[in-house]
Amino acid sequence: AVVSTQSTGYYITNNLRMMARSCPLDNGDVLTKPLQTGTPIVNTRDENAVQTACDVLCRGGVVALPTDTIYGICCAVENTKAINKIYRIKGRSFSKPLAICVSSVQEIPKCVDIGGSGAILPKLLPGGVTVVLPRSSTLNQALNPGFQTVGVRVPDHEFVARLCAAVGAPIALTSANISNGPNSTNIEEFKEIWDDLDLIVDGGQLPLSVGSTVVEITDSSFTIIRAGRDYEKTIQVLSDEHHLENRSESVSQ
Repeated sequence: AVVSTQSTGYYITNNLRMMARSCPLDNGDVLTKPLQTGTPIVNTRDENAVQTACDVLCRGGVVALPTDTIYGICCAVENTKAINKIYRIKGRSFSKPLAICVSSVQEIPKCVDIGGSGAILPKLLPGGVTVVLPRSSTLNQALNPGFQTVGVRVPDHEFVARLCAAVGAPIALTSANISNGPNSTNIEEFKEIWDDLDLIVDGGQLPLSVGSTVVEITDSSFTIIRAGRDYEKTIQVLSDEHHLENRSESVSQ
């Protein structure tokens, strides 16, 4: 059955209420529980996989899922307990911010101040790029406290796009691993955190083990924070096409 956001107890604060949609619950999925974990696993090919993951996120859970780069773990941006759980699962320092993920380029201005980058974003996204821009005051202040900017992703991945649209609000997204550990291209590679998750979405083996390129953009310049997927494309769009100054010095891989 599909019920309203009010009846699930899931609330979006401030202007993000404009993005809220109904959260599907009790969809009757038969979840697989492998011997190695008690955490439910669904496959991206399952008819109700998106609804199941949306249910878990709306209830404050943490979900592992495939993206267009590597496997990630995510939660609802507005759920502070879930955000803290991600940090606890990964053993991640709170000095390292989380990115957020939305369903389409059109959703980005609801989360950040795009400034003069409106013509640039559709050339980079959807894709393997995290764009760092000034955060909106409507975002949960418990997300990355002390940071005036936030990284935004629009993965070129059908399941992730459908999930973000179903939740109707941004999700916080980071890599599915212990902090500073290797990237995961299948669910077996983050086995050590399975039992701490509320749901695992299995999308099979991903082709690459490279995360997104992270770039901070201003009206006149850009800085590559981390080189990853679509790095050359990012340089071409920002430097060659839009003639922004490249202020990158050393770039981490």
